[in-house]
Amino acid sequence: MRVLGLSMDASIDFRANPGGKNAGLLAALDRRFGVVGTVWPELGRVGRAVHQLAAIHPDRDLWRRRYNLSPRLFDARSARADALIKRAPPHDLIVQVHTLCGPGRDPGSRRFVLHTDCTYALTERHHPEGAPLRGRDRARFVAQETAVYRAAEWLFPRSEWLRRSFIDDYGCDPARVVRVGGGVNLGVPTLDGKRWDQRTAVFVGYEFERKGGPELLAAFAIARRRVPSARLIIVGPTGPAAPGVTWVGRADRAGVARAYAGASVFVMPSRFEPWGHVFLEAMASGLACVGLRACAMPEIVTHGETGLLAAPGDVAELAEHLVALLGDPDRAEQMGRAAWSATRAGHTWDDVVATMAAAAGWPA
Repeated sequence: MRVLGLSMDASIDFRANPGGKNAGLLAALDRRFGVVGTVWPELGRVGRAVHQLAAIHPDRDLWRRRYNLSPRLFDARSARADALIKRAPPHDLIVQVHTLCGPGRDPGSRRFVLHTDCTYALTERHHPEGAPLRGRDRARFVAQETAVYRAAEWLFPRSEWLRRSFIDDYGCDPARVVRVGGGVNLGVPTLDGKRWDQRTAVFVGYEFERKGGPELLAAFAIARRRVPSARLIIVGPTGPAAPGVTWVGRADRAGVARAYAGASVFVMPSRFEPWGHVFLEAMASGLACVGLRACAMPEIVTHGETGLLAAPGDVAELAEHLVALLGDPDRAEQMGRAAWSATRAGHTWDDVVATMAAAAGWPA
């Protein structure tokens, strides 16, 4: 079976960008079937500028969201995808990643499957500030989403949380919506030499507020009163000085790997986390994870085995979990080793592709 990859993520070219977010999925598809090419339907500079001006807003974050979720941009990207797919090498199936466009002007005209982690309905319900569309624009964008979801041969959500949205919010046939999970993009092949006695927690994420950063800082301040030697490393943003807190700022993949290596626990109490690939990265690096009982996080972190989960907004419980792991290196090691082992079977991109193939009946 000849596969063509489609995504708005520039790293869809997995051979040129082997470290990209979607590279692992395409590489696994290539190993099993053969990927004949990839399509990245980004518009040119002029096209982007036109749509950016149409979405302009004084709040830069809102401007970015309005631009990316514009139904007019969705149509333009779909038209661009249509042209590129027509020029692509012969293929039997398109594997699309995420839904910022369709696989051409008419989704029903092509054979494709979709792998993704979120829908507009979930964002609107759980993170309304990330869902800026109103009125006609909202109705049109949801209709575009729905057309793609219903035209796909198979929908392969990463989480059961998302699977229910496809069925309940978009009326998709449950028989062709199969949870497949996600694969690990970063980890270590062995835990030889790994230490868990540093009493150091690490956070990785750029959208600090959405990822629960303020709650984390409050919980860490409480935890540090009971574990005075505790440290918190924050990778991604920068912020004000606080006892025991080090702000690393932006980091490349090697920098993130070093942060995992120097920590004993990973923590990210995200307010809205459709999937959370960083949890898998941390687990694959031998770290117990602290997150929330919300969104897809309980599908990745098993409470009491590979980490600890707190109730959303409960800073006291989050602090207790930090104390439980930072104050007990043996427990952090036990859970960290269990987390690492969990990612070795069932959480690889080859596992994801195998689940897809079994559900769809694709030939070996």
